[in-house]
Amino acid sequence: MQAKRTGELGRDEPDELAVHALSTAEALLVWGIRHWVSCLKARTDPIPLMRAGFGSGGVADIVRPLEAILVVTLDAATSPRDVRCTHCATVGDGERDLLAAVAFEQARRPVDTISKLREWLPPASARLAKELIAEIAAIMQAHQLRVPLRREYDAGRFGGKHHDIRAVVPASLSVH
Repeated sequence: MQAKRTGELGRDEPDELAVHALSTAEALLVWGIRHWVSCLKARTDPIPLMRAGFGSGGVADIVRPLEAILVVTLDAATSPRDVRCTHCATVGDGERDLLAAVAFEQARRPVDTISKLREWLPPASARLAKELIAEIAAIMQAHQLRVPLRREYDAGRFGGKHHDIRAVVPASLSVH
């Protein structure tokens, strides 16, 4: 059983998720996220490396939607995302939240998927990201790669507040 620590706003947060405890599907996604960020920092093209890595697992089709959601996050995130280095033994919150979104989508919990995305993306970006997450989840599912639901993925959600219905109701076409 994992211990908890108190985080921002006095909420209990789970201890960090260890990389060695990840499923194959989770580890593959974390590998892709970390190498994309590493290539971005080194100013190199991450696509050849990602195609080779995901291709070796038979899921090269994940590269396009994964890169797209990472670009959306880079451009639109409303809070900092913690993506760890390729050698780090624990998962950062940015990695964990993306894993959670895929897990929720594979579990057919679209409300939780969009709610998770809204934790760091504005509404329009979250709706776009939801479609990308659905694509990633479907590709992985087709290859028997499941991102398991973990209690760490629900930790701190809503923080005792009521669920924000704006996360699941499409925005109006007009702005007032």
